Amino acid sequence: MESESIPCEVLEIMKKRKFFFTLQFIQVFILLSFFNSCETDQYKQTAQIPTLISAEISDITQTSAIVGGNIVNDGGAPITARGVCWFTSDNPTIADFKTSDGIGAGIFTCYIDDLFPGKLYHARAYAINSEGVGYGPDIAFTTVSSTSLSIGDTYQGGIIFYLGGTFPEQYGLVCAHSDQGTIVPWYSQNYIYYGTTSTAIGSGQTNTSSLVSILGNGFYAAKFCDDLVLNGFDDWFLPSRDELGLMYTNLKKNGFGNFTNSSYWSSSEYDYLSAYAQYFISGRQSCNNKFHSYNIRAVRPFGIQQGTLPGKGFLTRDH
Repeated sequence: MESESIPCEVLEIMKKRKFFFTLQFIQVFILLSFFNSCETDQYKQTAQIPTLISAEISDITQTSAIVGGNIVNDGGAPITARGVCWFTSDNPTIADFKTSDGIGAGIFTCYIDDLFPGKLYHARAYAINSEGVGYGPDIAFTTVSSTSLSIGDTYQGGIIFYLGGTFPEQYGLVCAHSDQGTIVPWYSQNYIYYGTTSTAIGSGQTNTSSLVSILGNGFYAAKFCDDLVLNGFDDWFLPSRDELGLMYTNLKKNGFGNFTNSSYWSSSEYDYLSAYAQYFISGRQSCNNKFHSYNIRAVRPFGIQQGTLPGKGFLTRDH
């Protein structure tokens, strides 16, 4: 008995159905592959570089110091190396000088040596994982000088204009090498007597902190100096009247400091209307309107906290 032949129309429909089912299978396979890839990416652990804090520098000598850091987050991957790197310029890397101080997260300390006396260095902690190198903040420090410091020396980010103590435990004040502004008002909002400042040597930092806490943000002399980060230091301030006087007597009159023949603001207030300024062509100090715009030169302490500086008189380079 002859088998019944399938009509051509039916065969064509069957072919189309087979092609359609094959196409659907391919689409489903592609979709499943895509979702599987997304799911894999979604749950894949993504590591990051470590997060660190650089420790304060301690036990500084002429040629060495104790440094360290704290790895507060390993970034989700094991720490394979850690230590401190240092150099004479900002933000050193592991391509500069470095220590190797084990593995793993947490606090670590290390000892660096072969430094030069009386030189400014920058150091920061580092840690390495599979994602790369993480660094802590840059911290600047100056090794102990091998000789006694003098007025006019470049030291700890500035020029020494006040000096006390005996070697090797000298302390004092430095000013920046150049002006931080030339047309800056003492304050330009309201005539108010704040009554929180002093004129004495050793009061500039307290004056500045007090003014900034009262006046807040704005374009004025104390704020300019308080915000300054220079040569690795961030504790700059606007000098008091007597500190400003030392800058004129010990630096300007002896040819140091690159001062202009202009008026400079101090952080010492006189009354609600005026504050003390100094004219650097003659050395005359006066009480000037707070709205006036003058030069400003930032100052910072070294070797001792600013507030504990004794109120000594003017110094000369021979002292």
